[in-house]
Amino acid sequence: MLRLHESFLAYRGFRHLKLSMAVLAAAVLLYVTQDPPGGRSGDTWVGYTLGTVAALLVVWLMLFGVRKRRYASSGAPLRGWLSAHVYLGTVLLLLVPLHTGFNFGANLHTVAYVLVCTVVASGAVGVAIYTTVPQRMTENRPGQKLQGLLEQIAAVDGDCKRLAVDLPNPVAAVLDRSIEETIIGGGIVRQVWGGGSLSRIDQALRVLERHQAEKPARDGVKQVVERLELKRMLLTRVRRDVKLKALLDAWLVLHVPLAFCAVFAVVAHTVMVFYYR
Repeated sequence: MLRLHESFLAYRGFRHLKLSMAVLAAAVLLYVTQDPPGGRSGDTWVGYTLGTVAALLVVWLMLFGVRKRRYASSGAPLRGWLSAHVYLGTVLLLLVPLHTGFNFGANLHTVAYVLVCTVVASGAVGVAIYTTVPQRMTENRPGQKLQGLLEQIAAVDGDCKRLAVDLPNPVAAVLDRSIEETIIGGGIVRQVWGGGSLSRIDQALRVLERHQAEKPARDGVKQVVERLELKRMLLTRVRRDVKLKALLDAWLVLHVPLAFCAVFAVVAHTVMVFYYR
C-alpha cells in the first residue's frame, strides 16, 4: 500500500529506478558481448538497436507533457509518470554513448547528445526544485492559500486607511504611500528576486513610532503600528510564496524549450544517418 507522503523518486519501491538500471544493464551487456567487424560504432546493428531504443525513449519522455495536461487519464498516476520520466531520462546519458560506440566529434550527432545532456542536467535541477519548493511553500503558509493572505493584506490596508483619518497629514501621507506602493508579483525575474521592497512599510513604521513616542496617549497610532507590523509579516510571506512559485515557472521556461531543441536535433540526426547511409 502506498503512503500518501511517498516521494515520486521512491514511487512503488523505486520501481522506475530498478527498470532504468535493468535497461542500462541490458544495453551494457549487449555492447560488451558484441564486437562487430570494423569496431563498435553507431553504424552497426548494435548501434542501430541502441539508437532506436534511445530515440523511442526520447519520444516517450516528451509524452509526459501531454500526460500532465490530461487529468482524467487512466493508467499510471502522474506521480508514476514523473518518476519514470526522471529515471528513464537519465538512462540516455549512457545509452547514447553506447549507441555511438563512444565516438564523438564536431558534428550534428554530438550536438544532439550535448543537448540531451543539457536537458537531463536541467531535469536534475527540476528534481531538486520540485522536491524542496512545495514543502517550503507549505511551511510558508501552513493551512492557508495565497488568496487568503492577499485578502488579509487588503483588510489591513483598509484598517490603516480608516485609522489614518485621525493622524496628522505628514504621518498620514507616509502611511498612504506605504499602501499605494505595495507591490506584489510582476515579471518572472522580479518574482524570483523577491517581488519588491519593504522600505515604504519600514519608513511608515519609523514615522509612526516617532509620532507615538511624542504622543504616547494616541491609541490610534498604536493600532496602526500593529496593523503595519502584521502587514509586513503577511507581505513577506506572500512574496516568499510568489518567489517559490516563480522558481517552478522559471525552471519550466528553461527545461521545456531545451527539450524541444534536443528532439529536433535527434530527428535531424536520424534523418542524416539514413539519408547518407
